[in-house]
Amino acid sequence: MLKQGQKIFEFEIMRPLGQGGFASIYEAKDILLNRRVAIKELSLEKGADEKNLKRFVQEARATALDHPNVVTIYGLRMHEKRFYMIMEYLSGGTLRELVDTHGKLPVEDAIRLTIGICDGLAKFHAKGIIHRDIKAENILLTADHRPKVADLGIAHVPESAGGLLKTQAGFQPGTLLYSSPEQLRGEKLDPRSDVYQVGELLYYMLKGEHYINLKQLEQLAVTHGGQHQVRSQMKLFELLEKAVCDEMPVGLKTLWLEVGALAFTVESALAKDKEDRFNNTVELGAALRAFSVNTTPTDVRKANRQQALENSRAYNKRGLAHASMRNYEQAIIDYNRSIELDPNYVDPYHNRSIVYLMMDNYGQSLIDCNKTITLAPDFMPAYINRGITYTGLRHYDLAAADYTTVLELTPENFYAYYNRGNTNLWTSKYEDAIADYSQTIALQPDFVAAHVNRGVVNTQMDKFEEAIVDYTHAIELNPSYTLAYYNRAFVHRKLGNGEAAIADYTKVIELNTEHPFVYHNRADAYMAIGDSERFEEDYGRAFISAPSSIDPRKLNVARSMLMPATPLDFLTRK
Repeated sequence: MLKQGQKIFEFEIMRPLGQGGFASIYEAKDILLNRRVAIKELSLEKGADEKNLKRFVQEARATALDHPNVVTIYGLRMHEKRFYMIMEYLSGGTLRELVDTHGKLPVEDAIRLTIGICDGLAKFHAKGIIHRDIKAENILLTADHRPKVADLGIAHVPESAGGLLKTQAGFQPGTLLYSSPEQLRGEKLDPRSDVYQVGELLYYMLKGEHYINLKQLEQLAVTHGGQHQVRSQMKLFELLEKAVCDEMPVGLKTLWLEVGALAFTVESALAKDKEDRFNNTVELGAALRAFSVNTTPTDVRKANRQQALENSRAYNKRGLAHASMRNYEQAIIDYNRSIELDPNYVDPYHNRSIVYLMMDNYGQSLIDCNKTITLAPDFMPAYINRGITYTGLRHYDLAAADYTTVLELTPENFYAYYNRGNTNLWTSKYEDAIADYSQTIALQPDFVAAHVNRGVVNTQMDKFEEAIVDYTHAIELNPSYTLAYYNRAFVHRKLGNGEAAIADYTKVIELNTEHPFVYHNRADAYMAIGDSERFEEDYGRAFISAPSSIDPRKLNVARSMLMPATPLDFLTRK
């Protein structure tokens, strides 16, 4: 360990800041440049292990980004077989210390801090880096309380971003507490895992406490396990897993009363199914900016032409933020204002068409798609989304023509292949649909919906074995994808595999207890294997829940896929 007053390189140690099993951190003075720095010293024991050394170097490489919301790394040094990371010193302490001292933060401060954290993480995500350990202790603050993301010790870092090894996270209760559901389930991680952890931080700042009461769970575990330490630990892990993977925070109910619609953003970030979260921290940050007074445009009546153009873009940005929160009505209001201020600004027309599509308002969406294409004839997403609009209006030939136009200009546009496949499915052009879905999968192997819909086509063509393969692969890619289980169950029944069908229908019910058709179908499956008691039980439920106007045996088809909305100001003229 380094001692106060000790000199190493051009630094003089001033005081220790923290110590752990992996490394110790010190405040030091840079004698040459007359500034304070932080020095992270890898422990001698850990430094003797090649993996730990690689992890230390990897952390430095991953953090060495030029961003105001990421801790600055000045360099790596070695002295007498000890390794040191030289970093900027941040006098504001940690976010943990701030909340422990002041309790829950004012809403404006919580939003500002979270936006900064989102911006810093977006820089990592752009390089393929997933942090995986976002917690209040790892958010450092400047003197004026600007947040900086730190400690990428367990981050997933690809080789292209300086990664040297696959880092495994620990399994201490304190680590599990901050995990995303997919981390605990051992699934492949993407930026949505970090979104979940940022949601935890935002909840923590707004409530002054973590959404899981660890002390309470520890008491329950001890009550269950008694003096048997292993049994108590196993029970604690079980309770933590349930709290992280299954139970939404109890405090969300009161949070709605305290912060209003902001609670919806927290709830969306903390969704247990990552498909229901923001796709990345850019989207989460945009949603939070919608709550900031800084995004509110100035009074239009006082604006000159230049100010009107700037306001038009501000309204478009705010519309995107509202759309990301599924606040569609407000998004449309903002897009309308943006268009009023600049009728030739492409982005709000395109973004408004997407909102109308999400609301199944195909007529209005078509108007906006046409306007977008008039203003920007080579803008491919507008053709994709107009094709979806035509499909909704059952103008299948026009939809197919739009998708074909896109493919002539961009032959590897998998959105066009997938959506044209849907159009061919609806018009019973099954061979063409198979070809389009297969091309989609060739370009994007993890496109779950394409596997499901190719399975639907194979089912319609009585190619049941091929359909089973497609649905099974979709489930391997996304074990929570209801449509794949439902459709596979249908095929199992066709093949006379009653038990397998029941297992899949049961999984559907686990994922969606309000599915309108599943009880009816599982009842039929129970009848087929001679289980009359369970048949009557499910049939009673089906009679209550299933809409009588729709055939309950209808296959589920994955929806057409919108090409993503343009990034902020994607088409903005300077």
